[in-house]
Amino acid sequence: MSKNKIFYGWYLCLASLIMLIGGSGIMTNSASQFMKPVTSALGISRSQFSLYMSFTTISIMLISPFIGRIYKKFNPRKITITAGIVMLSAWTSLSFAKSLVHLYIAGLVLGSGLAFVGLITANILMTNWFHEKKGVAMGIALTGTGIGSMIFNPVASYLIMTYGYQVAYRILALISLFFLIPIFMIYKYQPSDMGLKPYGMTTNKDTNSKSSLELPGIMYSDAVKSYKFWAICFISFGLSSSVMGLFTHTMPYLTDIGYDQMFAASLIGTMGLFLAFGKLFFGWINDKLGIKTNFTIALSTTIFSVIALYFAKNQVAASLSTVLFGLALAVPFIISPLLTASVFGQKDFANIYGTVTSFLFLGPTLAPPITGYIFDKSGNYNLAFAIYLIILVLAFTTGQFVLSTNSSKNKSKEKAI
Repeated sequence: MSKNKIFYGWYLCLASLIMLIGGSGIMTNSASQFMKPVTSALGISRSQFSLYMSFTTISIMLISPFIGRIYKKFNPRKITITAGIVMLSAWTSLSFAKSLVHLYIAGLVLGSGLAFVGLITANILMTNWFHEKKGVAMGIALTGTGIGSMIFNPVASYLIMTYGYQVAYRILALISLFFLIPIFMIYKYQPSDMGLKPYGMTTNKDTNSKSSLELPGIMYSDAVKSYKFWAICFISFGLSSSVMGLFTHTMPYLTDIGYDQMFAASLIGTMGLFLAFGKLFFGWINDKLGIKTNFTIALSTTIFSVIALYFAKNQVAASLSTVLFGLALAVPFIISPLLTASVFGQKDFANIYGTVTSFLFLGPTLAPPITGYIFDKSGNYNLAFAIYLIILVLAFTTGQFVLSTNSSKNKSKEKAI
């Protein structure tokens, strides 16, 4: 390959970015725009609507441990295209929903599509294609959800107010299709499919042994025996439950405390801007300063963001929460794969991270309806804020322990060498 030729992984990085703008950016990060109009039209509670979003994450959670094995057994590109069509069909069907049963079935089907055209796929592709610059590549790709949130929260709000929520669902489905086309066209699962190596990985010219070509890390069967694996699963769950448990209710929360719908939508859209920046920022920090420093900064930001959001009735706090909570939205979905790759390596990443992802999506499965239930019973979100702050502090403490012991082991290896 010519040295001045752009590495193919960067094209996949761009396509993944575009995919996430129109996929997760619309169907996950803009879903809360529909909470008030749908609950009003169907005569259901916020906790019942939140449960539909939980069914989406349940589906992702159940499928994710098997994604690595599915990709090995079947053509990954064909699976991705099929999943995209399934996802779009389920989203469109929400515009015809007349009952909770329809909402919940659509949520399950939607999640089965998102599992293969969402964050998991982008993380696996970037880990497969990049040995060096992994944090930056992953950060660039994952900014798609933030950009999508920034663009489509105000767009969804406008469409709902102008045409009604049913037409809004259909228009957004068509827009999403447009954003999926690039990844459908250029999808390649791993560099070896094109006779390439991951970016930054070189082989020893003096040997043709398989060991010189082997990816670093351990296999899934060994990883699950380690306490670090289960600690990372807990951290992933804690981060996602805290952040998404609040984010899915941010729109109604902001209107409850006095902001009008368009202004609240603009605040959430701005959070999307910082979500996009956060993924780039935390990816860059990871490459420059390492996972331990990155983890400390990311978790501290998340904890302070929840505090700022709680006081968002004050306009200064609202502005601060827009920045900090936007950054915090990036944390579960950039820190989780980077932490997993740092501790367990690339060798069997798809299978290891597949199970970690189950816990990553268990949080958004359980937390939104719990948050909704707390509101339905108390009329406010105070208890929810307290619960999520406690979980975040526990995740921070657990992560520090895992990374400290990981660092000690690495130093011991260096001394032995």
